[in-house]
Amino acid sequence: MKIQISLKLPIILALLLAGVNVSVLSSFFFLQLDHIVHTNLYRYGLQFNYEWAGQYWMYSGLVLSSFAITQSLTAVSVVSVIVNARTHGASSRFFCYLLLLVGTVTSIFSALLLTRLDYIVNNDLYRYGLQFSYEWAANYWLYARLLIGSIGLAAATSLISMTLVFLSKEKTTKTHPTKPVCFILIATGATAIAISIAHASSILAFIGLGLTFWGAILIYIQTEDYVKQKLLDATTLPLLATLNQTIQALEYNGKAVYLPPKYFRNPETTKAYISKHNEGILPTPEQIQEQENQLFIENPKGLLLSPPGAELTKLFENMLETSFNRIDLQYLLQNLPKLFIEELEIAQNIDIKTENSKVNVKIENSAYKNLTKKAMSLQNLFNSLGCPLSSAIACALAKASGKPIIIEKQRTSENGKDIMIEFRIVEEEPAET
Repeated sequence: MKIQISLKLPIILALLLAGVNVSVLSSFFFLQLDHIVHTNLYRYGLQFNYEWAGQYWMYSGLVLSSFAITQSLTAVSVVSVIVNARTHGASSRFFCYLLLLVGTVTSIFSALLLTRLDYIVNNDLYRYGLQFSYEWAANYWLYARLLIGSIGLAAATSLISMTLVFLSKEKTTKTHPTKPVCFILIATGATAIAISIAHASSILAFIGLGLTFWGAILIYIQTEDYVKQKLLDATTLPLLATLNQTIQALEYNGKAVYLPPKYFRNPETTKAYISKHNEGILPTPEQIQEQENQLFIENPKGLLLSPPGAELTKLFENMLETSFNRIDLQYLLQNLPKLFIEELEIAQNIDIKTENSKVNVKIENSAYKNLTKKAMSLQNLFNSLGCPLSSAIACALAKASGKPIIIEKQRTSENGKDIMIEFRIVEEEPAET
């Protein structure tokens, strides 16, 4: 379900999730340091003694506790930020500030504790037999730097998130905050896997694989807004019936011609021309431009109206992130199947064949199959302008080809699941319809 959220919310959520992941990596780096102290250093002369071990255990326990607190606070901050985005309440925003501030303080506190631990390792332990060697020091320095860097990054994400929460306004937009979160998960997981390969760490490898797996899964399970098919039919069919009655009452008997952009001053305009008579003449672009804002045109006599699929065509353009005015017919025909099947999921399959000036389209198990079946009773509309789906395809063909389009035939299969449409590209202008 899409929610009304702040424009900065996806960025804030991505930063907070990155902070959680970095904090988890900090715990891993610290465990590697602890392993070096309690395993490797004994091979270089270190003698166990409760005098140094007691202090070391106390500080290491505090460090791990601060990491756990930081992770918990950041996770709660994610929920708090989402609540604030929905309510825009002062109390929820203050709670966000408080959580992020405490998380930043605990990160800084853990860094201070690490300096004390580092002092124990690089000073006190030499009094208990430890011998310096670059073999253990190189690994120790590497993980120490990674640990300090991850703590600093976690604190930075909290501070930036606090700033964005403060700067966020009431202006809202509909968007999915999970998308940047998914990419952060995948990026962090890939980084963890790369580090695990470099240092032969199975623990970090499992962490990276888990983050990458859940990031990939979340990309494909994001929810969308859906409308029941019965509701679609009930709201659309009365409008089509009214349009059919209007055309029938006015006795405009010509075949609808979907006009390309060159017929209008604004190339984004989408309209269809219906002649008064069956054998009416298609007007020239100049004639249409002189009367393009009128419903009834006189020279030649006919109707100039927005077809039922005009808005659906705009949706196609938004999904493909282009205007059909800027593409050719071949590009459109190649991308329509993916648009119908994968992007919009309004058809199980679509088959397109071209032959000379004809374009034959077969749409299998479409979301519009019931509406198309019911619209067949609206003869004037169905035989001329077509159903909303065929009308939208005709609009797209007119824009991409730059030529007028006529829906020659449209029928459904016996079981009502498939829609077969035949479009004709008008090659010469003006031409008889």
